[in-house]
Amino acid sequence: MSRVDPPEPAAQARPTEPDFTATFPADRDREDGMGLRSVTVERFEEIRRRLADGRGIREISRALGCSRDTVREVRDGLRQSPAAPRIGKDPLWMRQIDWATVIHELGLGHPLKFIWEEKAQALTTYSNFWKQFYRKFPQHRQADITAREFTPGERVEVDYAGDPIEWIEVATGEIRKAYIFVAGLGFSQLLFAWAAEDMKSRNWLGAHRRMYAFYGGVPHVTVPDCLKQGVLKCHLYDPDLNPGYAQLARDFSTAVVPARPDHPRDKAIVEGLVKILMRYVRFRHRRTRFTSLHQINQALVECVERINARRHSRFGVSRRERFEALERAALKALPVHDVDTGEWLTATLHPDCYVLVEAVLYSAPHIHRHKKLRIKLTENHVEIFLNLERLAIHPRSRHRDGRRIKIDAHFPPASQAYYEATPQRLLSQSRFIHPELHRLFVELFNDDVYGNLRRAQGFVRSCTKEINTAGHDVASQRIAAAIATMRRYDKFRVPYFQALLAQARKQTTAAPGESREIVRRPGNPMLRYAAGADRPVDILAAVPSDSNQEK
Repeated sequence: MSRVDPPEPAAQARPTEPDFTATFPADRDREDGMGLRSVTVERFEEIRRRLADGRGIREISRALGCSRDTVREVRDGLRQSPAAPRIGKDPLWMRQIDWATVIHELGLGHPLKFIWEEKAQALTTYSNFWKQFYRKFPQHRQADITAREFTPGERVEVDYAGDPIEWIEVATGEIRKAYIFVAGLGFSQLLFAWAAEDMKSRNWLGAHRRMYAFYGGVPHVTVPDCLKQGVLKCHLYDPDLNPGYAQLARDFSTAVVPARPDHPRDKAIVEGLVKILMRYVRFRHRRTRFTSLHQINQALVECVERINARRHSRFGVSRRERFEALERAALKALPVHDVDTGEWLTATLHPDCYVLVEAVLYSAPHIHRHKKLRIKLTENHVEIFLNLERLAIHPRSRHRDGRRIKIDAHFPPASQAYYEATPQRLLSQSRFIHPELHRLFVELFNDDVYGNLRRAQGFVRSCTKEINTAGHDVASQRIAAAIATMRRYDKFRVPYFQALLAQARKQTTAAPGESREIVRRPGNPMLRYAAGADRPVDILAAVPSDSNQEK
């Protein structure tokens, strides 16, 4: 007898689920090049939501129309959302590059393009190189900048490079620094650079003169930073310029419009050129030891010419070609005559009638001692002013050794006498007073210069006083006689010389023919031989005795 299976129990009612097959069609699960099924963002998020609700893998797969392996991969974290960036495999050429060295060179400040030229130019293009580099190392991606447009001849921006270049002085072995002045035109972005030993005002102004000569003209506007060499006091609308810088702007007919403090984008062109130039210089000369400023300037000229001659990515031509074609004719003409612009300083006139400027002392009139004076330094002169009055002008000294440059008229009489007390000057004075006095001075200075210096001063002063009193002819006779007497007794002393002149003066004042013998008055019993030359006087007889006085 055949066995009859029992009837199956009725299926229990299950809650109806929405049909996602229409929303997520199965044909959207397609194979990609990586061997993984692609899942849309909506389906991926729905799978994660249902897994979070505790639904089973089979249930989610059947409801969403996707494979159970896909649900497992989402659950286990093996599959990422399509919205997340996908990291593909590196190209084969990337395995041939030492990326650690690239990162090190980039950290030293060298441009990525220069590193590509040295290490990967034969492997791939530059655009592919930087795209793969920033994909692999996104932390090194740089921020964007905003480009600006200027008309030809409108603007030039100037600044100092942040990092100086070190060089070694061979004579002393001292490590010194060179500060780089950088300028760029607004329209053509033609680059100029020059190195100096410091950033003081004279080099700041000298760099501007070299810059204008390099461009062959003057732009309408010059944009510096708010450094003290150019701007004394910063202001948003009306800053106070350094007097020397303002004078340079007037001489070259340009308007100085400083950038706002802490706003480098106001001079973004020169900021970018500083970065381009310094990276290029440091990369090309990273194995070079500079030994002079001249050598650094030669390297700068070479790098500047290379940068100016290189094709600009935005212009389509080089900076030099764009400048020659469009901007040179728009620049203002240079001054006809050489402009000797000056640097202005403030100094106090010391009690010794000198002002200290660059380790050199310059004299000024003594009546202005202890006053604040304005000093104008030009290439060849040092001018000293009180308010608007020029007190003195001196040739500029470059020695920096504390030497004194003076004008004798600037000092009081006592100081002039002191400065004039030199053997050469005394010999010159004695030659005009009397030949015998000059011969005496030669003998004295040959014997001891410094020991007889003040003695010679005394002789000159005594002779000058005698000449002013009695006249040159009479005084010459007295001076010659006095010198002859000193030679006879070998006694060269100023008091003795003055006594001889006084004696000669007294002898000359007597009337002609008058006897100079002493005549004693007769009748004086106290004088010997008062009664006559033949008969002596008895002094005791002439004096009354005590007995007679008693009587």
